[in-house]
Amino acid sequence: MYTYIVSFKVKEGEGISFVELQNFEELTEAKPAGLDHFHIFKDRNEQDRFFLVEYWNSKEDRLKLEKSKEYRLFREHRKLVIDKKYETFECDVII
Repeated sequence: MYTYIVSFKVKEGEGISFVELQNFEELTEAKPAGLDHFHIFKDRNEQDRFFLVEYWNSKEDRLKLEKSKEYRLFREHRKLVIDKKYETFECDVII
């Protein structure tokens, strides 16, 4: 299993909008092929910082999603609330 982790900061005051956007996306769009599940964590120490953790069957499945028109459109909408991206990590789940 492949895990994609990214941390980012949303624009000040847009935390609720970001969470609503993610919830709307999950409710209205079919789960991408190969995505097992994901979690969004809110940092306790830094205001407006979040972590997205996605669990995929393979890295190739995630790359297919990134190439899709729907994903590019979703990223454009999300840019309205994202202030900056921090770090990205890629891991293999072994247990």
